Amino acid sequence: MSKTTNKRNNRHNIVNTITLSSLAYLVMGIIMVIFPQSTKDFLCFALGTALTVYGLFNIISFLRDKENKTMYFELIVGVLATAFGLFSLISPSSIINMIMTVIGVLIIVDSAMDIKHSIELKKYGMKYWWIYVVVSAAVIILGCCTIFFADFFGSAIIVLLGIILIYEGISGLSMTFLLSHYTKKISKIQ
Repeated sequence: MSKTTNKRNNRHNIVNTITLSSLAYLVMGIIMVIFPQSTKDFLCFALGTALTVYGLFNIISFLRDKENKTMYFELIVGVLATAFGLFSLISPSSIINMIMTVIGVLIIVDSAMDIKHSIELKKYGMKYWWIYVVVSAAVIILGCCTIFFADFFGSAIIVLLGIILIYEGISGLSMTFLLSHYTKKISKIQ
């Protein structure tokens, strides 16, 4: 396989990954805007259930392995995950801030990537590349608000997160299209 074919395959894989994640952001954002309270409840329930199942799996795995009782780390992780999962199910309001922090960090990272891609668009000669930079910087600020002021905004933060995720989805899809377009344009010239 030639280097050109490898590059093309890598670029194609990256485009597919960005497209899928953008579509996921778009769907999640729409759900969060339409059903903010249900989304909050579902996030807590999903996290609590996943951690409880994971923890119980580790505990059972430790207990079933009678020959290798040196794997106490597996037991400790199992007990902690189960306890945290059950706590999430019993007291979902106390865990929502942690979920908001994770979502805020994801938004910040994704927006930082959008800024990087915007700068690439500038290299390809796109006229209004700076608009993506400005909007992505604003989204980074909103992501920080999600992390530090989740209690202050209450359920409105879920709607805000939904709007941000919708923007991230649309931005990712348009950025992918523009990068593909300009890359093909440059390839034809060379």
